[in-house]
Amino acid sequence: MQRNTRRVLSRAGTLVVTLGLMSGSVAVAQDKPTSENPSNIPPSRVIAGRPLHSPPKMNAADARKSVNAFITWAGESVVEEQSTARRALASAAKQPELVQAFMEEILAAHESGDTSRALVGLGLLGEMRTYDGAKFLVEFVHRPLPTKGTVIEGELQEEAQLARLQAKAIAGVAYLRNEEFDREVAYQAGNHPSVIVRAEAISAYLWNRGDSLEARKALEPFVRKEERLYLDRVRRVTGEGADAFNRKLTAYLKAHPEVQAPDPVRKDPRPPEEKPNTFDVTPPKF
Repeated sequence: MQRNTRRVLSRAGTLVVTLGLMSGSVAVAQDKPTSENPSNIPPSRVIAGRPLHSPPKMNAADARKSVNAFITWAGESVVEEQSTARRALASAAKQPELVQAFMEEILAAHESGDTSRALVGLGLLGEMRTYDGAKFLVEFVHRPLPTKGTVIEGELQEEAQLARLQAKAIAGVAYLRNEEFDREVAYQAGNHPSVIVRAEAISAYLWNRGDSLEARKALEPFVRKEERLYLDRVRRVTGEGADAFNRKLTAYLKAHPEVQAPDPVRKDPRPPEEKPNTFDVTPPKF
């Protein structure tokens, strides 16, 4: 439990929505590089040479193509373009064809194994705050998790990958701030099979209610007893300095010492006969 708790809390700090939109959580790297030859151009130069605030226009007449282009743009965008993205998405939300195109692009990315693109699409769909979009996000959260695949350090990678996407989806459901969908978020906070999603549901539910005491009291009955520490999880808010945040974090760790990593165990010194970093022969001259 302690190991899983530390892992989830660590991930929660990196679950960042595209462009900083909505609340919550998870930038997941793409499974495999798509280029055989790495670029020698540093990212800073790529960003500097990219025109800002110029997203591709989305139109219902060519919905899939234009949404495809917008998702690509959003994946390359920077924080300064938040307002531009929000205006474009607010306009697109009024056109059902575009909302449907986002759903189709998300599923296509997920089924092809492009986790990064699916994550971006889920974040954008949640930002649109439409009823149909939220229904899709709920259906995505209900997808069964894989039970077979690659296990690394006791974690099934395929299961964790889908759970991270579902965490993004549940954050979008909470962002709608609708009573019907709020019940779904509260349900998932205690019943989703992955702790990754449960923890994000708790965080998103509270964030969308200003982390108020009333929100905590409303959500607490749904949360598993052993996971109620997630109700206390601290977050760094806009404009908050490091000192103020560190004080909150220190208080949290004092209240929940079980989430701290154990002290490292010092290994015994190497036996003299092992002679680390030495060779039995003289290396050749260059």
